[in-house]
Amino acid sequence: MQKTQPSSSSLRVWKPCLTVLASDRGFGLIEVVVAMALIAGAYIGVVEAYQRVRLHYGQIEAQRTELNRAQDQHERDAL
Repeated sequence: MQKTQPSSSSLRVWKPCLTVLASDRGFGLIEVVVAMALIAGAYIGVVEAYQRVRLHYGQIEAQRTELNRAQDQHERDAL
């Protein structure tokens, strides 16, 4: 049995497929951008919640201070 040599037209030469690699890189970039957007959105939400809580706590502290001053004044007036 004799082996036949493949013709030059049937030989396949490995060539990197640049379109597939470029789209893979692009898809990875989109994933990174989406992940960063989700992280940034979560961070902004946490910071906003912290600021609201801190503001509310500050208002409560101001009310408490005012009530303590009023109570102290009342006690001074009672003497």
